[in-house]
Amino acid sequence: MLKKSILTLAALAFMAWGCSSDGDNKPATTPTPTPAEIPAGTDVRPTWQTPNYDLFEQTMIVRVQLQDTLNKYVSSLDLLCATIGGEVRGVAAPQETEGSYVVPLTIASNDAGVAVGLSYYCDKLHRIFTIDWTTFDASVAPTGTGGIYQPVFVEPNRN
Repeated sequence: MLKKSILTLAALAFMAWGCSSDGDNKPATTPTPTPAEIPAGTDVRPTWQTPNYDLFEQTMIVRVQLQDTLNKYVSSLDLLCATIGGEVRGVAAPQETEGSYVVPLTIASNDAGVAVGLSYYCDKLHRIFTIDWTTFDASVAPTGTGGIYQPVFVEPNRN
């Protein structure tokens, strides 16, 4: 009986210790599920060069937001590259803003309405993610939500 009482008392003490406040009085939150890990690759950091914007008639300036799935992998060595017809037309690095990352990207073209591809090199993963992105439109607003401002490089539950 004494052994049972000691075990019960120890269990209650353990539970009380595990539930004690750490003094910051933060409300209890449900943890956000994390996405499946994105497997690392073997891509080397590309040598994309920023184009000479003076050689083009138009520029399109967009602040691209990296999707949440990639935020935990972002580093200062990452690059975002816009291409038109396979030619590099814009290159930029991510910048941290309020806990997420944006990439201020300037894209050059001589023609409106041409297809723009987007490639994102992630140094921590050693991977290049490439998507068909949008069409060139010099009149597009630099900031916004959804669509071209938040491209999806990694589909949910797909790597």
